[in-house]
Amino acid sequence: MIESFVWSERFAVGIESVDTQHQQLFRIINQVGTLVAGGDAAAEAESEAMIKQLADYARFHFTDEERVMIEGGLDPAYIDSHRQLHRQFTEQVVAMWQGRTSMADPAQTLYRFLSAWLIYHILGEDQKIAHQLKRIRSGMSPAEAHKDEIDNAELAHSALLQAMQNLYGVVSEQNRDLARANIELEARVAERTKELNTAYAKLAADHQQLTALLARVEETQSQLMQSEKMASIGQLAAGVAHEINNPVGFVSSNLGTLGHYVEDLLRVIDAPGGSAAAQAIAREVDLSFLRQDLAALLGESREGLERVRKIVANLKDFAHVDEAEWQQADLVAGLESTVNVVWHELKYKVEILRELQPLPLVRCIPAQINQVFMNLLLNAAQSITEHGTITLRSGRDDQQHGAQVWIEVTDSGAGMSGEVQRRLFEPFFTTKPVGQGTGLGLSLAWDIIRKHGGHFDVDSTPGVGSRIRLWLPIEGPPGAAGETQ
Repeated sequence: MIESFVWSERFAVGIESVDTQHQQLFRIINQVGTLVAGGDAAAEAESEAMIKQLADYARFHFTDEERVMIEGGLDPAYIDSHRQLHRQFTEQVVAMWQGRTSMADPAQTLYRFLSAWLIYHILGEDQKIAHQLKRIRSGMSPAEAHKDEIDNAELAHSALLQAMQNLYGVVSEQNRDLARANIELEARVAERTKELNTAYAKLAADHQQLTALLARVEETQSQLMQSEKMASIGQLAAGVAHEINNPVGFVSSNLGTLGHYVEDLLRVIDAPGGSAAAQAIAREVDLSFLRQDLAALLGESREGLERVRKIVANLKDFAHVDEAEWQQADLVAGLESTVNVVWHELKYKVEILRELQPLPLVRCIPAQINQVFMNLLLNAAQSITEHGTITLRSGRDDQQHGAQVWIEVTDSGAGMSGEVQRRLFEPFFTTKPVGQGTGLGLSLAWDIIRKHGGHFDVDSTPGVGSRIRLWLPIEGPPGAAGETQ
């Protein structure tokens, strides 16, 4: 252990118990000095042990020193002033304990404090105790001994000690204020931390609730989108059924007629050849007419079945039921198959004009793109009140954000105001009467095109018509090249 302070007689006050305790204080100071001399900041546990040891020393030493002053009969006013010094020392130690976490090096701070206090207290105040005890033993009263100590003290020495005492008092008061401020700050920090934790807990709860609500909204939106798909499928199915029913109806009628013809032919075949009965049946059946009508009925039936086959083929092409979802697709062919599928909704009031240019194959989910085409065609047809035209165009642009293709649907319908154009792709927005539309068709189309990395351009004039151009990247969205679903 490094002894920064070595005990000598100049520190002795002549009171055995007090001198013994001062020597103990020297040892504490030298222990702290050893920590400081170690080079690195003293470990927190060692610094705290030093402060605890100092507190234990102070409690014992001050109690014993005050006992010596009382038993020695010192002036009560002096004893009170000396007690005040003890309280200041204790407050300093407490302040250092409370502020230890904010100290860069608690051991260094403690060492400087003890060094200053040792010089001031032992050479100053404790020497005064010894001097006054000697005067009282020589016959002076406690008050006279106290006064004589003040009167006979060396002026310079007394002034220096008094200045140190005043400075020590100021520092003590500042430390008390600092300790109090530190406690108040810790309390405010704790309160603020509590408030922040409460706010964070509420925020977490709100976030959890919002997440749950968002999940419900997404689930509801998914259900609504599915409902819109089902509604489209229902509308599509109704139209397809109507288109199929017509040829199936006359094929069925033809089969009934053919059945009667077969019965007549069997009657002719079963009759004895060349007999009068056979000739009568042949005249009744009218074989010449039957021969011509049979050919006509079979031709009509074949045409009807071919129409059914084409409808089913178009429906299959529209849905791409036998193909992987992400694939290279011919958008113009997909548009044509979609026109054929929804033709029953268009043919009574719309004339289709085609200005379609061949396009390169585009990586997409064809069934979804065809669904977008269907929504655009049906919306265009619904905007036409009595009779009008829908013009289909296509093209390619390699200058705009990489290689892209576009499909355009232009109608001669009622057109749209600026407000309607701005809200065109909003979920649930519709200009149709209540009960005639969900407002999800174009919203679903927008979601599909966004998923494909594309976008829409809309141009419309009220009373003139609308043009909606759909853009898609040829290579599909990033990551689509290896996707299958």
